[in-house]
Amino acid sequence: MSRSPLRSPSWVAGLFTLSTLTGLVACGGSDGDDGSADPDAAVDLDSAIPVGWTSLMEGDWSLAAGEEAYFCVYATVPTDTYVKAFRPLIPPGTHHTVLTLFDSASPPDGTVRCGVGTNGQSMIYGSGVGSPDFVFPTGVGLHLRAGQRLLLNLHLYNASDQPLTGRSGTLIQTATAGEIQHEAELVLAGPTITLTVPPGVSTQSGTCNISSIASAPIQVFSLSQHMHKLGTNVRSVVTRGSDQFTLQDAAYDFEHQTFSLVEPHVELRPGDVLTTYCTYDNTTGRTVTFGDSSDDEMCFTDLFYYPAQGAPFVCSGL
Repeated sequence: MSRSPLRSPSWVAGLFTLSTLTGLVACGGSDGDDGSADPDAAVDLDSAIPVGWTSLMEGDWSLAAGEEAYFCVYATVPTDTYVKAFRPLIPPGTHHTVLTLFDSASPPDGTVRCGVGTNGQSMIYGSGVGSPDFVFPTGVGLHLRAGQRLLLNLHLYNASDQPLTGRSGTLIQTATAGEIQHEAELVLAGPTITLTVPPGVSTQSGTCNISSIASAPIQVFSLSQHMHKLGTNVRSVVTRGSDQFTLQDAAYDFEHQTFSLVEPHVELRPGDVLTTYCTYDNTTGRTVTFGDSSDDEMCFTDLFYYPAQGAPFVCSGL
């Protein structure tokens, strides 16, 4: 398997350098494999991409000691591509990645320094510290259409006292069109600017009205959580009229952020209200508020569901 990536012009700002790699055409995964994501898969030494995987987007970077930054990688999908699995490229220094569909013709493909709020409309994948491979359930996946634009937002943080370099991005396993009956999308549900975490142990919460992301019932097939370093537990509760049920009640580990498949899939309906309860152990001695830095906090239930509805990827009552 060879790779003929489209590499963007080099862009340098201070000590931060990033390049774009796309290999959708030259390095496609086998349509005949079983969709498993084997971390010990054989590696093509010429491309350093595991056999059966495709490089979707990657960014090379360098950070000064103590530097925290965002960079955005833009790319246009060259050919219709069906996705049945993701593998994050998250070397040390990668706080998280957010992959969204981007519906503007500008900026052109390439890389630019950006901020936490620079994202497309709909989220299709994300990874955090320690995230493993993500394999969609049978029949569920993504259809990336020729000409669609993708935006990969990289949050990078060098907490050490030495310069740090790496390559962050996303690999995919491809599928045939017939393998994908349900197209998925991803939404983060929880409080944003109202989030306040006082010193000590506390539980904070925020709501998402499913009507704001879906006009018809959705099938939740995978769940995850996102907080930062002070988080210890996430509980996600759905209120439907006078009834309530719990979607998840999970211990949280900032160093190991994973998605869990939900079987059977859980239907959420317009009018349902999802409340995310986040428990923190704040030992900093100060009040911590919502923010993108690892030293700030967040509180999200991560919902992976189908059918995709083009929803904004954050659902919050603020």
